[in-house]
Amino acid sequence: MTRTSSITRGLAAAVLVGACTVPAGAQDQSEFQPWQIPGWTFTPGLTVSTVFDNNVALAAEFPTRPETAGDKLFLVEPFGQLEYSGPRASFESGYRGYLRRYVDLDQLNGFDQHGYGAFRYRASRRLTLFMRDTFMKVPTTDELELNGVPFTRTGSRNNVLSGGVESRLSRYTDLNVRYEMNWVDFDRSATGVLLRSGYIHGVRTELARRLGDRSAFGGEYAIRLATLDAGTRQITFQDLGATYRYDTGPRTTFDAAAGVSHLIDRLVNDTRTGPYIRAGLTHRAQRATLGASYAREFVPTFGFGGSNQSQAIRGYVRMPLDRNRLYVQQSVAWRRSDPLISTELALDSCWLHSTLGYALSRWLRAEGFYAYTRQDSRVPGGLINRHRVGAQLVIAQPVRLR
Repeated sequence: MTRTSSITRGLAAAVLVGACTVPAGAQDQSEFQPWQIPGWTFTPGLTVSTVFDNNVALAAEFPTRPETAGDKLFLVEPFGQLEYSGPRASFESGYRGYLRRYVDLDQLNGFDQHGYGAFRYRASRRLTLFMRDTFMKVPTTDELELNGVPFTRTGSRNNVLSGGVESRLSRYTDLNVRYEMNWVDFDRSATGVLLRSGYIHGVRTELARRLGDRSAFGGEYAIRLATLDAGTRQITFQDLGATYRYDTGPRTTFDAAAGVSHLIDRLVNDTRTGPYIRAGLTHRAQRATLGASYAREFVPTFGFGGSNQSQAIRGYVRMPLDRNRLYVQQSVAWRRSDPLISTELALDSCWLHSTLGYALSRWLRAEGFYAYTRQDSRVPGGLINRHRVGAQLVIAQPVRLR
């Protein structure tokens, strides 16, 4: 899971009150885990952590200087989560602060923040509306897990807003539409770092026809508009392809998509066309959810040339806290970013986040966690390795509101 401010982002993408309160950045995107108790629920809490970070500056390794500067730090993380679960609507919101204090390098002390809100409403048997917004303020770029962004100790802010509709047009036909806006802003105090602030708007539409109780086949179209460097760089991405979903069993789902991508970069007057492919497998057991995915496609990036061809592999294990006294949260991701401009650097990036926890009581949990990030630009002096390991106590108890 789920980002040197904290170790405790996902998949799923990846826990304010839940699954893995590894400090910020070591979590996957699913950072907040809902309790799903009927009615209104508020969960206040506090996490106290001690962490060792072997590369606080995200410095590159050199043959003549393989060692990197490390330090111990203490984290205090106040958090709160408000939820509502009803027959037709659900609402979730949460906030977590990260107060970090280093033992030796006190100039790196700071305060980071994560927050989110989500709403889902079933308007009818055929129509469901949804919306979600997440915000992160972190001290290093490796905690964001963004495509094509070099790892560096640069303060970053990221907000992702998404929403859409899931509709059933007929007995066998479904139409899903999703909009997403991804905004990133980097501190400008860092010099010599190729980072590009900006935002990306995107809409994806899928029309699927169910072939039976277990499978569906359809088509999709997506368009993304990337605006970087205060509007001086604009790139358009379009995807057109086919989708397929198959339920191999009552708890296991396989989905895939393949088609053609088209890219237009107006600044350099460049146009590219190529294939894309995505595939994923999800298994939902009673006490855990496991998933894996692969994607190869043209994607926008907030680093280097503004666009690249990306390959990504992800896997995760999530165990709900309300069903397991002893639990494990695990996520791993690998991404290769090959820039479309030959003079730019290619990046191989890896993220691994792992938490082992035990519920000492209904309101107290003890957890140990490990986070590893690695990036190789495939040039001399371009290898960065970072290990973070720690332990923490989590105090949290959901309160039913009447």
